[in-house]
Amino acid sequence: MQELKKLIQQYIVQEDLPASYLDLALEWFTPLAESIFMHHNESKAVGKKTYFVGINGCQGSGKSTLSALLCFLLNEYYKTKTVLLSLDDFYLTKSEREVLAATKHPLLRTRGVPGTHDTKLMETVFLNLSSGKEIDIPRFDKSIDDRASKDKWLFVREPVDIVIMEGWCWGTPPQSPTAIEHPINEFENINDSDSHWRQYVNTTLETQYLPLYSFMDFWIFLKAPNFDSVFAWRLQQEQKLRTKNRDSAAIMDESQVLSFIQYYQRLTVHTLAVMDKTADCIFVLDNQRNIVQGTLHAKAINE
Repeated sequence: MQELKKLIQQYIVQEDLPASYLDLALEWFTPLAESIFMHHNESKAVGKKTYFVGINGCQGSGKSTLSALLCFLLNEYYKTKTVLLSLDDFYLTKSEREVLAATKHPLLRTRGVPGTHDTKLMETVFLNLSSGKEIDIPRFDKSIDDRASKDKWLFVREPVDIVIMEGWCWGTPPQSPTAIEHPINEFENINDSDSHWRQYVNTTLETQYLPLYSFMDFWIFLKAPNFDSVFAWRLQQEQKLRTKNRDSAAIMDESQVLSFIQYYQRLTVHTLAVMDKTADCIFVLDNQRNIVQGTLHAKAINE
C-alpha cells in the first residue's frame, strides 16, 4: 500500500493536482485499478490478448484525470503495457468536416458530436491493438482545430495489455426515432428545426459507433447529477483560464458557455438516463464533483 500511495503522490505532483486527490484516489480509484488488472489477467488466461476499458463522463466530470491515473497505475504499479486513447483524438480533420458541413449539415463543421469522428480509423486502431500489431495513433490539436502533425502521434510498436478509451459520448447508445423528433433546447430549435442534424448524428451513432463499443470489455461511467452541473463545471473551467490568461480571446463568457453546451445537451441528458444500466463501474457525482457513491459490478466499492 505504501508503494501505491507514493506512486499516486508522484502522479499528483506530476499533474499539478490538489493534495486532496490522494484520498479520493485511495478510496475509489485504486480498487478500480486492481479490478481492471484482475479482469485483464482472467481475460488473458482464456486467450484474449488485449483488454479494453471504456470511460464515459460529461464535460468537466474528471474523466480525463481518472483515465490518466488508471493508465499510470496500470503501467507503473501493475507493470502492464497500457495505452490511453481519447475520442477527441479521432476527430475528422478540419477539411473533412468542411465537406460534411457542405454535404450533410452546417453544424457538422463543429467537432464534438457523433459523425465528426473518423470511425474507420478508430476501428483500424482497435483491430491492430487487439491483435498485437504496430499502429500509429492520431492526436488532435485543439489549438488549431485539426489533427496534429504525425510527429506528435502515439506510436505503438509492441503488444499492448490494456487499452483505455475515454470520451464524453463514448458508450452512449442511439436514441429512438421519436426521441429526436422535437428540439431539446433553443439551439436545436434555431439551427436544426427540420431535425436533419440530429437524425444524422443519431443514425451515425447507431451504424458507426455502436459496433465499436463491442471492443470494450469493461465500462466506467462518471455520472453527473444533472445537465445544469455541466454548465457550472464548464463555466468554472473558463474562469480558471481567464485567471491564468486574461487577454485570451478564446475564453468564453457565461452566455457563450451556455450556447456552447447546448450543442451537447441532447446526448448528455440521454447518457445520464441510460448509461448506468450498462456500465460495470459507476461513480455518482454531486454538484461539486465529489463522489457520493461508487459501485463496481453492482456492488459498493470498498464494501
